[in-house]
Amino acid sequence: YVGLFGCKDKYVRQMPGRLCGETVDAAGRRGFVLTLSTREQHIRREKATSNICTNSGLCALAFSIHMTLLGEAGLRQLAEVNHAGAVSAAERLSQIPGVELVNDSFFNEFTLKLPVEARPVVRTLADRGILAGVSLGRLYPGQDALANGLVVAVTETTTAEDVETLASALSTVLGEILA
Repeated sequence: YVGLFGCKDKYVRQMPGRLCGETVDAAGRRGFVLTLSTREQHIRREKATSNICTNSGLCALAFSIHMTLLGEAGLRQLAEVNHAGAVSAAERLSQIPGVELVNDSFFNEFTLKLPVEARPVVRTLADRGILAGVSLGRLYPGQDALANGLVVAVTETTTAEDVETLASALSTVLGEILA
Protein backbone atom coordinates (compact mmCIF):
# COMPACT_ATOMS: atom_id res chain seq x y z
CA TYR A 1 0.00 0.00 0.00
CA VAL A 2 0.88 3.63 -0.46
CA GLY A 3 -0.29 5.88 2.33
CA LEU A 4 -1.12 9.53 2.58
CA PHE A 5 -0.80 11.42 5.85
CA GLY A 6 0.22 14.79 7.16
CA CYS A 7 2.09 16.18 10.13
CA LYS A 8 3.33 19.43 11.60
CA ASP A 9 6.48 20.90 10.06
CA LYS A 10 8.48 20.17 13.19
CA TYR A 11 7.91 16.40 12.70
CA VAL A 12 8.67 16.14 8.97
CA ARG A 13 12.26 14.97 9.44
CA GLN A 14 11.10 12.20 11.79
CA MET A 15 8.55 10.66 9.41
CA PRO A 16 9.40 7.29 7.91
CA GLY A 17 9.20 6.69 4.19
CA ARG A 18 9.75 8.82 1.15
CA LEU A 19 8.36 12.31 0.81
CA CYS A 20 7.26 13.57 -2.58
CA GLY A 21 6.92 17.23 -3.36
CA GLU A 22 5.86 19.55 -6.14
CA THR A 23 8.37 22.01 -7.58
CA VAL A 24 9.11 24.16 -10.62
CA ASP A 25 12.09 23.32 -12.85
CA ALA A 26 14.58 25.75 -14.41
CA ALA A 27 12.25 26.26 -17.38
CA GLY A 28 9.31 27.10 -15.11
CA ARG A 29 7.53 23.77 -15.65
CA ARG A 30 5.71 22.00 -12.84
CA GLY A 31 7.45 18.83 -11.65
CA PHE A 32 7.51 16.30 -8.84
CA VAL A 33 10.53 15.25 -6.81
CA LEU A 34 11.54 13.10 -3.89
CA THR A 35 12.23 15.76 -1.29
CA LEU A 36 14.18 15.90 1.98
CA SER A 37 16.34 13.06 0.72
CA THR A 38 18.76 13.55 3.61
CA ARG A 39 16.31 11.43 5.59
CA GLU A 40 16.97 8.47 3.29
CA GLN A 41 19.27 5.49 3.43
CA HIS A 42 22.12 7.15 1.54
CA ILE A 43 23.09 9.07 4.67
CA ARG A 44 24.57 7.31 7.69
CA ARG A 45 22.51 4.20 8.29
CA GLU A 46 21.86 4.92 11.97
CA LYS A 47 20.46 8.38 11.13
CA ALA A 48 18.22 7.33 8.22
CA THR A 49 14.47 7.29 8.82
CA SER A 50 13.76 4.91 5.96
CA ASN A 51 15.37 2.30 3.80
CA ILE A 52 13.08 2.01 0.82
CA CYS A 53 14.02 0.55 -2.54
CA THR A 54 13.86 2.58 -5.75
CA ASN A 55 10.66 0.86 -6.88
CA SER A 56 8.89 1.95 -3.70
CA GLY A 57 10.16 5.46 -4.29
CA LEU A 58 8.77 5.43 -7.83
CA CYS A 59 5.41 4.20 -6.53
CA ALA A 60 5.35 7.00 -3.96
CA LEU A 61 6.20 9.56 -6.63
CA ALA A 62 3.53 8.24 -9.01
CA PHE A 63 1.00 8.31 -6.16
CA SER A 64 1.88 11.93 -5.38
CA ILE A 65 1.44 12.94 -9.00
CA HIS A 66 -1.91 11.14 -9.16
CA MET A 67 -3.18 12.80 -5.96
CA THR A 68 -2.09 16.23 -7.21
CA LEU A 69 -3.84 15.73 -10.53
CA LEU A 70 -7.02 14.57 -8.78
CA GLY A 71 -7.08 17.54 -6.46
CA GLU A 72 -9.31 17.78 -3.41
CA ALA A 73 -12.60 17.43 -5.31
CA GLY A 74 -11.28 14.56 -7.39
CA LEU A 75 -9.98 12.72 -4.33
CA ARG A 76 -13.36 13.09 -2.64
CA GLN A 77 -15.13 11.82 -5.76
CA LEU A 78 -12.73 8.87 -6.03
CA ALA A 79 -13.35 7.98 -2.37
CA GLU A 80 -17.11 8.14 -2.90
CA VAL A 81 -16.89 5.88 -5.96
CA ASN A 82 -14.74 3.36 -4.05
CA HIS A 83 -17.06 3.33 -1.04
CA ALA A 84 -20.23 2.99 -3.12
CA GLY A 85 -18.67 0.13 -5.08
CA ALA A 86 -17.62 -1.63 -1.89
CA VAL A 87 -21.10 -1.27 -0.37
CA SER A 88 -22.65 -2.69 -3.54
CA ALA A 89 -20.16 -5.58 -3.66
CA ALA A 90 -20.65 -6.39 0.03
CA GLU A 91 -24.43 -6.46 -0.43
CA ARG A 92 -24.17 -8.73 -3.47
CA LEU A 93 -21.60 -11.15 -2.02
CA SER A 94 -23.41 -11.45 1.31
CA GLN A 95 -26.50 -12.68 -0.58
CA ILE A 96 -24.65 -15.92 -1.33
CA PRO A 97 -25.99 -18.65 1.00
CA GLY A 98 -23.67 -19.13 3.98
CA VAL A 99 -21.68 -15.94 3.33
CA GLU A 100 -21.95 -13.22 5.99
CA LEU A 101 -20.69 -9.64 6.08
CA VAL A 102 -18.61 -9.41 9.27
CA ASN A 103 -18.92 -5.67 9.81
CA ASP A 104 -21.05 -3.16 7.93
CA SER A 105 -18.76 -0.25 8.78
CA PHE A 106 -15.99 -0.06 6.16
CA PHE A 107 -14.50 2.09 3.42
CA ASN A 108 -13.41 0.05 0.39
CA GLU A 109 -12.33 -3.21 2.04
CA PHE A 110 -14.66 -5.51 3.92
CA THR A 111 -14.49 -8.94 5.50
CA LEU A 112 -16.78 -11.81 4.64
CA LYS A 113 -17.22 -14.90 6.79
CA LEU A 114 -17.45 -17.94 4.55
CA PRO A 115 -19.10 -21.22 5.59
CA VAL A 116 -15.74 -22.95 5.02
CA GLU A 117 -12.06 -22.08 5.38
CA ALA A 118 -11.21 -19.22 3.01
CA ARG A 119 -7.72 -20.34 1.89
CA PRO A 120 -8.83 -23.21 -0.38
CA VAL A 121 -11.64 -21.05 -1.75
CA VAL A 122 -9.19 -18.28 -2.66
CA ARG A 123 -6.81 -20.82 -4.20
CA THR A 124 -9.57 -22.47 -6.27
CA LEU A 125 -10.85 -19.13 -7.51
CA ALA A 126 -7.29 -18.07 -8.41
CA ASP A 127 -6.91 -21.29 -10.42
CA ARG A 128 -10.00 -20.16 -12.34
CA GLY A 129 -8.53 -16.71 -12.98
CA ILE A 130 -10.39 -14.83 -10.25
CA LEU A 131 -8.60 -12.91 -7.51
CA ALA A 132 -11.20 -13.08 -4.75
CA GLY A 133 -9.36 -11.39 -1.91
CA VAL A 134 -7.10 -12.33 0.97
CA SER A 135 -7.76 -15.14 3.41
CA LEU A 136 -7.49 -14.02 7.03
CA GLY A 137 -6.18 -17.53 7.76
CA ARG A 138 -3.17 -16.73 5.59
CA LEU A 139 -2.56 -13.49 7.45
CA TYR A 140 -3.14 -15.01 10.90
CA PRO A 141 -2.02 -18.65 10.81
CA GLY A 142 -3.11 -20.66 13.81
CA GLN A 143 -6.04 -18.36 14.56
CA ASP A 144 -8.85 -20.80 13.82
CA ALA A 145 -11.53 -18.21 14.53
CA LEU A 146 -10.30 -16.20 11.51
CA ALA A 147 -9.78 -19.08 9.06
CA ASN A 148 -13.11 -18.51 7.32
CA GLY A 149 -12.53 -14.77 6.89
CA LEU A 150 -12.06 -13.32 3.42
CA VAL A 151 -11.02 -9.67 2.95
CA VAL A 152 -12.32 -8.19 -0.30
CA ALA A 153 -11.16 -4.84 -1.71
CA VAL A 154 -13.05 -2.68 -4.20
CA THR A 155 -11.55 0.25 -6.09
CA GLU A 156 -12.61 2.55 -8.91
CA THR A 157 -11.38 -0.10 -11.36
CA THR A 158 -13.80 -2.75 -10.03
CA THR A 159 -16.84 -3.00 -12.28
CA ALA A 160 -20.31 -4.35 -11.52
CA GLU A 161 -19.47 -7.15 -13.95
CA ASP A 162 -16.35 -7.99 -11.90
CA VAL A 163 -18.47 -8.26 -8.76
CA GLU A 164 -21.05 -10.43 -10.49
CA THR A 165 -18.30 -12.69 -11.87
CA LEU A 166 -16.86 -13.08 -8.37
CA ALA A 167 -20.29 -13.70 -6.85
CA SER A 168 -21.14 -16.38 -9.40
CA ALA A 169 -17.76 -18.11 -9.10
CA LEU A 170 -17.75 -17.90 -5.29
CA SER A 171 -21.23 -19.39 -5.15
CA THR A 172 -20.15 -22.21 -7.47
CA VAL A 173 -16.95 -22.99 -5.54
CA LEU A 174 -18.75 -22.98 -2.19
CA GLY A 175 -21.38 -25.31 -3.64
CA GLU A 176 -18.66 -27.68 -4.85
CA ILE A 177 -16.87 -27.68 -1.49
CA LEU A 178 -20.03 -28.11 0.58
CA ALA A 179 -21.51 -30.82 -1.68
